[in-house]
Amino acid sequence: MRLASALVFISSVVSSLTAYSQSVYQLQYNFHTAHDSVTYNAFLVRFDDGSGLLRVRYIMPGTGEDVLIEADMEDNFIPDQSGIPDTNLLVLRSINPRFIIGNDKNGFETPVFVFRNNPASGYLEPATVAKSLHNLTTAPGTFFTANLIERSALTKDVVRQFFSEDEDFYVNLFNNATKGLTPAEKNTKLYLLVVADTLDKEIGPSCSMDMTRTVQTFAALTSYLGIKFLPKTISGKEYSKQNIQAAISGVKPSANDIVVFYYSGHGFRTPERARRFPDLKLKNFLTLRENFRDSAAWIKKSRQDNITYSLNIEDIFNSIKKKGARFNLVVSDCCNNDIFSTNATGTKPGKTKGSGIEWSEDNIRILFLNKTPMSVLVTAASTGQKATSNNNFGGFFSYYFKTCVENYSSKLKTNVTWDIVLQDAQKQTVFKAAHTYCDKPYVPANICQQNPDYKIVVGR
Repeated sequence: MRLASALVFISSVVSSLTAYSQSVYQLQYNFHTAHDSVTYNAFLVRFDDGSGLLRVRYIMPGTGEDVLIEADMEDNFIPDQSGIPDTNLLVLRSINPRFIIGNDKNGFETPVFVFRNNPASGYLEPATVAKSLHNLTTAPGTFFTANLIERSALTKDVVRQFFSEDEDFYVNLFNNATKGLTPAEKNTKLYLLVVADTLDKEIGPSCSMDMTRTVQTFAALTSYLGIKFLPKTISGKEYSKQNIQAAISGVKPSANDIVVFYYSGHGFRTPERARRFPDLKLKNFLTLRENFRDSAAWIKKSRQDNITYSLNIEDIFNSIKKKGARFNLVVSDCCNNDIFSTNATGTKPGKTKGSGIEWSEDNIRILFLNKTPMSVLVTAASTGQKATSNNNFGGFFSYYFKTCVENYSSKLKTNVTWDIVLQDAQKQTVFKAAHTYCDKPYVPANICQQNPDYKIVVGR
């Protein structure tokens, strides 16, 4: 790995040992209307995968009864005039309310929190509260305050206002006991092979961002666990079928090791070789039109070159799986349709600032150090679909996959499985694609369809 690339991921490890994919806020609001003049105190957790949790506590007027309500949260992006989501605006709607303490017979109105982009910080920040998704205007007289809670300020006293000490959220957040690795586990190695088409004129910058994020994520994970990290990147002028095959052959894991293969680039499928998972377009040279007598011959040769210089991601998966490691993860962020198709581009997702919640050793063990050998293959798009990206942000599936892995590695998640992680990444990618146009004009017929596909194989 080049020195510059190594410095990028090593310096990032220090800031990545906590999960910044969760944002925790303490809020207070009062609508000051004739029918509702209650002061509500709220505790909000937002995950970067678009989900969240809300607890609201207040004193019911007249009776003085203490009421505590829990609700789920879901992201809503409001479209602009062209129909594309305005990523400078995020609306968090509370759904599925349930009473934890008390019972408000007058009926609790679930709040809607409006976040707006702060150009100075680059983050979406709480701006106001509303009663309806269809009317986000701040009502006259409404009082609203919100503060992001950094992990150092997330004390037991703060959390006890909304959670009892025997609830999972409280227990997991303040449980600092770790089992530590066994002597055998300390010898575990994580082999990471990242392949990115960084010189491609259409998606090169996006692939470069995917590559950097992937190396950072697994560098942080191995640093947290205290296991050996063996990364290798293939990009730029080194990007070729031959180099990838050689790198895969060079990976020789033991039975307790972990192997991760990550691809970001172009992908395709052909009718004559119809397969569920895509071929990777690894051709790194141009088939020039000027060398051919007519366009038909040029197109035919270019098509054949793409097929010749390709590898199927499922074949790579099978090859890696045969090496017998404890856990194998093979990921491709690429299209899975016509050989000459181009990636769809979309607007950059908005992001809230993370609170820096610690990772959970138990959750990471379940995902990466499970006693049951497992192999996971996942690709960004199902058969016949394009993958979406943005050159100022990276691949959308890569982003949602990364945030989901980090979310479920944190102390705020329980009952973690790879199936749940992948379903969540799938859900967020589908939602993003449904709010992205794959072509102009911006009409419903041109809305993208991207549904990540995966399979999990238990055993060696």
